[in-house]
Amino acid sequence: MWLTPPRHLTIDIETIAGDPTEAEAAMRRSWNPNPTWKPATIGERYLQALAAKRERLALLETAPIISVALRTEADCRLLHRMPLDVAAICGVPLERLPDERGLLLQLRSYLALCGPDTVLVGHNLLHFDLPRLRLAMVRHGLQLPPCLAWPDQPTYDTMRMWRYFSGEERPCISLDECLETAGLASHKTIISGADVPTLYQEGQYQTLAAYAIADVLAQDDLYLKMTGQAMDRVGPECTGGHAVVEEAGREVAAGPNGTIPPVGEAASGDEKEMSLL
Repeated sequence: MWLTPPRHLTIDIETIAGDPTEAEAAMRRSWNPNPTWKPATIGERYLQALAAKRERLALLETAPIISVALRTEADCRLLHRMPLDVAAICGVPLERLPDERGLLLQLRSYLALCGPDTVLVGHNLLHFDLPRLRLAMVRHGLQLPPCLAWPDQPTYDTMRMWRYFSGEERPCISLDECLETAGLASHKTIISGADVPTLYQEGQYQTLAAYAIADVLAQDDLYLKMTGQAMDRVGPECTGGHAVVEEAGREVAAGPNGTIPPVGEAASGDEKEMSLL
């Protein structure tokens, strides 16, 4: 556990496909057809919207959470509930929990260490990660930690704040695009958030863990640069995100005896360089 409250905490969750029946329930709650449409058009548009939602079950508010990656100024770790008994990936420790409730309980123990001035950071944090964590804890009958319950807890959503770095007023912009535009290497060319449910079904848990770590490190690096906390770049951008994912892939290919070098070797001395999601 952390000895002092972190100055900032970057959070990234990964979800898998939720219950298809809940997709229709969500559609019914949010469906608001144009009053000028004819009945046949309303029915047709509803079915189209429902089909689209069922294709993106991992984005349901109740989609199962399989991992939560955490990054502070002094620590990085992955909490997960996948059948993966690996102690660390590229020097980043992994904590395996038995189920979603156990994952949330362990996460709460870390979040409880955040102070009222700790800045919660993430990409699409305000409309994805935090709402889903709050809802999951409530559904499991768990008390919210103060940093999730306090309405005035400081937050920095890199997707929301990106408008200060772009002339375009778009409400949604992917992490991959932000990284590319900012001149940062993106691991999203290897794996994207849309691949997570399929990789989980295929049992590629180590690759998923590496992706989750790369995600949180990339988001943290983007936050530091956007808030003026990163030093000047003196050479080509490091590719830590690529390194973590690629090294995990090599370990999977090598079998149980495969090894992954420490972050210092894999990411040229900078572990932070590891789609909306």
